[in-house]
Amino acid sequence: MNDRYTELYAAVKRQKKNPVRNYLRDVALTALSSLANKDHLLKPRVQFLYFHHTFGDEEKNLVTLLQQLTMQHTFISYSEGVQRVLTGNIDRPYIVFSSDDGFRNNIRAGEILKDFGISACFFINPGITGEKDYEKIKRHCADTLQFPTVAFLDWDDVHALQKMGHEMGSQTMMHMNIAQTPAELVRADIAQSSDLLKARCGEALHFAFPYGRFYHFSREGRKAVYDSGFVSCASAERGCHIPTGSVIAPEQLCIRRDHIVLGWNLNHIMYFIINNARKATGANNEYPTGLR
Repeated sequence: MNDRYTELYAAVKRQKKNPVRNYLRDVALTALSSLANKDHLLKPRVQFLYFHHTFGDEEKNLVTLLQQLTMQHTFISYSEGVQRVLTGNIDRPYIVFSSDDGFRNNIRAGEILKDFGISACFFINPGITGEKDYEKIKRHCADTLQFPTVAFLDWDDVHALQKMGHEMGSQTMMHMNIAQTPAELVRADIAQSSDLLKARCGEALHFAFPYGRFYHFSREGRKAVYDSGFVSCASAERGCHIPTGSVIAPEQLCIRRDHIVLGWNLNHIMYFIINNARKATGANNEYPTGLR
């Protein structure tokens, strides 16, 4: 591996701004996590968790997190998670994993998840998948992802993840900010990513819009997702899904996912999971008014 690529989460942390703010955040989360009621983890729900990277110094935390979650949860595939939310068949606490951006270090996440019998969905940008030009990668990481330079999956890696039992999804060709892009370009890009993933992977059922907040998406983008053949669309808005007593049409469901960083303190990760299980409502299934 090119030694210019970032290999450890510790190196990412050293580059973060506002160290005082980060310290105060950690102190607050430590206090909040000590008060979190783990009984909320027993609530029947589908909780989608996603991460961006699995650096070498994060692998142990992933293993420990899975061991902890196994105590209260059933792990299911992304597709099964979507179907359970759509049909309302949520009879126990379920956890679903996914990963965004297609960093190559997530091969290790795929291997670790497989060891636990877990299938995840890896959302990739086909336009950067397999890129080897260091300068292009560096610009993409800095300008588009606001992240240190890391290597990306190539198509052999993608196929290896599929052989492990994982699913592949789209996050547009090059991590497009859909809300800031003309509708015709959005439609063309999402359709291209769908076609390319189907050609390369045989199937592409799921989409996650880049950056993930509702203000990064649009009604036109939402329509393009389903017109291109995707059966689900995910945000990065926190929250999880509980049964509502009714069946949901696929194009009406906006999946919420809880972001975790595997290098975080595990108690902090569990706090977010517990807190969002506690706050879950049926309204989490819906797009906000502006995106309907």
